[in-house]
Amino acid sequence: MKRCHVWTLGVFVLATGSVPAQAEVVMAFGEHTYHLDANATGGNAGFTRFMTVDAVSIGAVEGAARVVLELALPPRARQGDQPHDARIMYQPQGWRDYWSSPPDFPEGGVVVSRLDLSGHTPRIAGHFDVPLCFTKSPTHTPDLTQCQPATGHFDIALTPD
Repeated sequence: MKRCHVWTLGVFVLATGSVPAQAEVVMAFGEHTYHLDANATGGNAGFTRFMTVDAVSIGAVEGAARVVLELALPPRARQGDQPHDARIMYQPQGWRDYWSSPPDFPEGGVVVSRLDLSGHTPRIAGHFDVPLCFTKSPTHTPDLTQCQPATGHFDIALTPD
């Protein structure tokens, strides 16, 4: 009987360890639609719980392109809640030509449709519709005269930080 339990546990560990979690951000920007992967090298998806905010950070890549979504959610947020604050940054070639959401993030720019930050499989899903504005670097304020719409959705398994 003990052998059966050990074998079952071993199969469970192998099965859960070998199946990658879905971690995709789909974004339309300019003339292209990107399928960016948070599981790819250079990607990440995690969250940190504070007393006053749950911070979610998603970095996803497709080739040299990279998108970063940073969301500050109300503590114990639920499906349909809007973030307190958000930032989206996109780099089409990886490390130049930065595009960033405006400093005053538009209300309703990100909508969370699924959120579970507890249990064994933390996850966030939602969609966004925001302008991304050209900026010289992540430390510069975006040029609000050079903006293009960015729309997309995400469904990401998260890792607690």
